[in-house]
Amino acid sequence: MKIILHALKGYQFRDQLKKKIEQAFPHGQVILADSGQHLCETLGRPLHKVSVLIAFISDSEDVGTLSHLKPLLENIKMILIFCRQSDEIQRAALRLEPLYTSHSATNFQDVISVLQRIEQKQIRPV
Repeated sequence: MKIILHALKGYQFRDQLKKKIEQAFPHGQVILADSGQHLCETLGRPLHKVSVLIAFISDSEDVGTLSHLKPLLENIKMILIFCRQSDEIQRAALRLEPLYTSHSATNFQDVISVLQRIEQKQIRPV
């Protein structure tokens, strides 16, 4: 499974989540995208084979970046992790139609569980 992890370079929990994903999916690939431009370049490559995009959402700019890239996110499952409580930002982000949202920026077990279910469905389609 190929996963893009989108978060700013200095965000402290980004590396923690990357490590947990790599432990849970040793044969998977995690690509770090630390800017909207980098995310666009990764998604714009032909045959990128990305299965999941996990994005940390801290403000409306993060939502705007993903909204602009919506055409490139077709057939990619999206998991959003909200870094802070803001009803306005969360409502805007839900328009992106994520598969899953999380409000925990420290315990990522729920995200790992969702990734495991995605992988199982890829191996054994329904």
